Amino acid sequence: MKKKIAILIGGESVERNISIKSGENFYRNLDTQKYSGYLILLKKNEWNLINTKEYKKIDEKNFSFIENGQKITFDAVIILIHGKPGETGELCSYFESLEIPYNSTNEKASKLTFNKKKCNDFLRTKGFTVPYSIMNKKSDPNIKYPCIIKPINSGSSFGVSKIELASNLNTAIKLAKEYSNDFMIEEFIEGRELTCAVHNFSNNKVYALPITEIISKNQIFDYKAKYLGQSKEITPAKIDKKLENEIKNTSKKAYKMLELNGVVRFDFIIKKRIPYIIEVNTIPGFSKESILPKMIEEDGTSVKDFISEAIEKII
Repeated sequence: MKKKIAILIGGESVERNISIKSGENFYRNLDTQKYSGYLILLKKNEWNLINTKEYKKIDEKNFSFIENGQKITFDAVIILIHGKPGETGELCSYFESLEIPYNSTNEKASKLTFNKKKCNDFLRTKGFTVPYSIMNKKSDPNIKYPCIIKPINSGSSFGVSKIELASNLNTAIKLAKEYSNDFMIEEFIEGRELTCAVHNFSNNKVYALPITEIISKNQIFDYKAKYLGQSKEITPAKIDKKLENEIKNTSKKAYKMLELNGVVRFDFIIKKRIPYIIEVNTIPGFSKESILPKMIEEDGTSVKDFISEAIEKII
């Protein structure tokens, strides 16, 4: 009998539409010989199964729905909700209470990684190189211009600005606070932008996919660069083996230190051959335009087979 796989999309953040695209791509590439996929859209307090002729409401008490008079339950859940409540970990305890396996990082680790400032501070205490930053303050002797202003809790570069002058600070903070109650000012690291995705699908051994270099047409790798074609992404990145190994080993070490699970993408800026971790993405984009599927294919695996590996890891 085919395993029933729930694919959660939507959510409450500004990344809602990106989540939907990620879920649709996952669903399209699901091996239908092995699995029955169910796209479930979360919108505030409504949970609806949407890939049937008519929408069916999900019973949140036991995460099930009724079809032809029978209660249908799921064998596993794939959380592809970027931002709240997916990357914040709020769904984890819910599925754990129902004993339904899920693909993502648990609630404790998700809360840490979703708060960019706390995550950076934690990584720094563990010996990782990260940019210096301050939270909810407008100045610090260690912050020079240009610098980066970003929301504490947001993804896909929504609300992120690079500013050259102090006169632009208030405008950038106002933009950041449209996406999060708190903001951070981060030192600007000038260098090549690289990203590395790792997972633990094979015998719980952490494995790194090919690295991608991101060359943005804009000042930073912002939303337009990520999703509107205003960047060039090179996979595999044209870097020497020593730097490649350092980035992969740093990603795997951070993955273990943060006690992460599933697929996680680490974003780096390379300055004078030193990799600075600038972002940790615990539910990276999976749309056709996203970087992760390109990494998977460059690694010699089909997206369909990769998805099957991800599911088999948790069921």
